[in-house]
Amino acid sequence: MKHKPLIFKILSVFFIVEPLIKILYFKALTHFDFSQIFSNLMARHSAREVFDFWLVFPLAGLMLIKVRKWSYFGFLALLGYLFFSIMTYERFTWPYNSSSPLLYHYLVVFFSIAIFTYFLVPQVREPFFNRRVRWWETKPRYKTLIPGKVSGSKLTFETEILDISVTGAFLKDSDLLVLGERYNLECEYMGMNLQIPFEVISKHLIAKQVGYGIHFRPSSIFQKIRLHKLVQRLRKND
Repeated sequence: MKHKPLIFKILSVFFIVEPLIKILYFKALTHFDFSQIFSNLMARHSAREVFDFWLVFPLAGLMLIKVRKWSYFGFLALLGYLFFSIMTYERFTWPYNSSSPLLYHYLVVFFSIAIFTYFLVPQVREPFFNRRVRWWETKPRYKTLIPGKVSGSKLTFETEILDISVTGAFLKDSDLLVLGERYNLECEYMGMNLQIPFEVISKHLIAKQVGYGIHFRPSSIFQKIRLHKLVQRLRKND
């Protein structure tokens, strides 16, 4: 089974556990009991103080868990905020209460700059903008030759499903399909009927066969259930 690229996992963990790393650093530096450390931390109530200590790093990590266009910009915005906050730090203020940020956080800043630059590379940011290259999200696809019917607001025509998964399918080439447009697909397999909306997302070549990649857009839970049952039946007969 394919998984999300390792770089995203490492960065997510690194950012999410950062508050814990700060607490452990305070423990090693001061030798206070954890109860006293947490008591001091809980005495800070303002939204800015809570955000700076507890949230800014974990939020950046969470942005990498859901790889989407909005999370790409959210991640870079949080890195920019982090860089600005540390570079403008005033002596003996929150959240470090020392003459300068901890050495750990200087390392984090330089690492963050490297990450910022890394995420400006088109090939790196591509998964955030193009769902087709997020290969770790793809579902098993099953080759088929199921006849079907495509209908739109002003047209209806016959088609053939060349492969299918619970997220989409590959339809044979047709001049009537338009990239980005939405249609309805009707088909029948071993006595099971399926009617489901879809969006045309690509035109490409698979096994020397030109066709259209479509993404299912079920409008009800019943359509999702029927789609899953049809794919399960295909899997059993595969």
